[in-house]
Amino acid sequence: MQNDSETGTSTKPPKLNHINDWGWWKERLRTYVQGQGQDLWMCFFTSSENELEVAGSNPETYSTLSDEDKKKFELEKKAFMILTQALHRDIYHQFVYCTTTKSLWDMLTLRCEGNAQSRKIKQELLKKEFEGFTCMENEGLAELSTRFHHLLSEMFAFKVSATPQDMVKRFADALPARWSSYLEILKENGVLDTITIYELIQKLENKDVEEKLKAKRTITPQNPEMYFGIAGGITGEKPASQHAKLQTAFISNTGPPTANQFDPSAYTMMYSRPDSSS
Repeated sequence: MQNDSETGTSTKPPKLNHINDWGWWKERLRTYVQGQGQDLWMCFFTSSENELEVAGSNPETYSTLSDEDKKKFELEKKAFMILTQALHRDIYHQFVYCTTTKSLWDMLTLRCEGNAQSRKIKQELLKKEFEGFTCMENEGLAELSTRFHHLLSEMFAFKVSATPQDMVKRFADALPARWSSYLEILKENGVLDTITIYELIQKLENKDVEEKLKAKRTITPQNPEMYFGIAGGITGEKPASQHAKLQTAFISNTGPPTANQFDPSAYTMMYSRPDSSS
């Protein structure tokens, strides 16, 4: 029920429960009213004619109005109904003296956004917050991205602009040090120059899930004998050696030759003269 109250339904406008929610609520209400009809939304910016208001509110004079005036009067009343229904009772009570859609909308805007000077101050504060945006202690990726999106929404509400590249760079710089290697890969591949902030966060979330799954993997005992082609690997028995063990022989040439040793001096080369008869 609380969610329906804040977001609205097809038959009920989103409700402004707190002044601090003005930024996002204003956009939701605009979408809702325009969905009901653009003529209704124009009532928020068009002053209602006092004479038409008086004539339309009186049953005797209402019938004398032209079809066009009747339509204007009915649109104004419907727009005013939507706006008042969208305000929490405590908020609407502060503006009961506003009797037209435009006057109530103007006072709400002034109350929530302030005058030109206060809006400029707010804009400067939002710019500074954006430029200094960074990860807070013990803040996870989900919390960091949610906070960044809230900041972007507030900047949009107060017309503080930032390019898509600025958003990506600012969020990347705000990430903790453990993301440095992954960001360096994206930077070297030129990815950071071409993606949006939403695509960057999606990539980071996917990478985060992969790392968490790796951390949860159970360490499985390894048996390399099964895939090195060694007999006995399946049964678990220690395989016998299939190759003769290599041994190194050392020959010593110290000491006098013995009978069991090869003595090249004991051999003489015999030459035979060829037979002259042959």
